[in-house]
Amino acid sequence: MNYEAIKKELEAQHHKSAEVGIFVKYLYKLATDKEKDGTTKNKWVAYLKDEDVIHLYNTVAKDGLFIDGDTVTLQFKGSVSVNYNYQAYKNKLLMIYPESKFDIQNVYEGDSFSFKKESGKVVYEHGINNPFAKNKVIIGCYCVIKNSRGEFIETLNMDDIAKMRNVAKTQTIWNAWESEMILKSVIKRACKRHFKDVVVNIETLDNENYDLETVNLEYQVKEQVENCKTVDDVMKVYNEHIAHCKDEKAFLELLSAKKAELKKASA
Repeated sequence: MNYEAIKKELEAQHHKSAEVGIFVKYLYKLATDKEKDGTTKNKWVAYLKDEDVIHLYNTVAKDGLFIDGDTVTLQFKGSVSVNYNYQAYKNKLLMIYPESKFDIQNVYEGDSFSFKKESGKVVYEHGINNPFAKNKVIIGCYCVIKNSRGEFIETLNMDDIAKMRNVAKTQTIWNAWESEMILKSVIKRACKRHFKDVVVNIETLDNENYDLETVNLEYQVKEQVENCKTVDDVMKVYNEHIAHCKDEKAFLELLSAKKAELKKASA
């Protein structure tokens, strides 16, 4: 990639110089990040063309957002896609409803929680048992949004969260930022249900990171496949799980995609 050419082209398209600068620095960081053993961490970046990253930036910019490496990032799973965190959903909603008030929280084992709606008003209580305890276990999450459009509450239990994690194409982000991804899951659901007209473009882009056909594949199995380094590793996962796999078709398609990815990387 020619970072200077990308910067000049985006600025010529009237994107804000400061935001473009942050984006270019993020691209450089992706390209130069190393694993602990000194190997390149994001090998897929080497295949990106200038026009590819300019297109990705423009698709995000349609919503008044930009790829900053924090609220909006890039990830690779067969192809490059855009990933939004829960703050990106908040930021988009605030552009349309600047008066919006949010409360997005995980509920932990030992907490107490109750809610009700009175004449359209959301009334709720969340008693936090021990906010400073280590290794707390999440039992669910909720998102409360209040603005001129109304007052809304969305909740997810751990079965809901497990299903949303199961359909994620990559488990890397979930493993590193599980609590953050749970918060994203609940605001994503809330926005889709109550503000679909506002987040329709974000949803279209972000849904590229999910594969609904794999909802019956447990995320632990998908993680094993994702961590395969060789075709032999893929076959070991196949032998371990094929006999008791809930969705054989989805499992075999996932393995085939991983083998194709490995062969492409070694070509």
